[in-house]
Amino acid sequence: MIKVAYASKTGHVEKIINKLGLTDALKIVDGTEKIDGEYVIFTYTSGKGKTPKPVERFLSANPEVKAVVGSGSTAKSHIETFNYAAENISKAYNVPILAKVDGVGTDEDMARIRTELEKL
Repeated sequence: MIKVAYASKTGHVEKIINKLGLTDALKIVDGTEKIDGEYVIFTYTSGKGKTPKPVERFLSANPEVKAVVGSGSTAKSHIETFNYAAENISKAYNVPILAKVDGVGTDEDMARIRTELEKL
């Protein structure tokens, strides 16, 4: 299976990683982490639709990203920027978005993500 890196601020993304059973996923803390080869990045969105700074640093240093999974909130205050970090990464690196999940996602979200990861 393809490697996975993730950033989690509130714990939602980390819960997704755990629900998927991805025990060898690399946690992005400050963006200086290194990963060899191709990988999928899981991220949250910060502020008003921004890619988190540690994620930007990580992507700059590890450009072999192949796909992105975003976790966001469909709460009223966030709906207009729902999963914008995933959108930003997809556009900047010309990679597909495997999933955009609300919070920690549903069982259906997890099944879809597993299927997409297996294809890579």
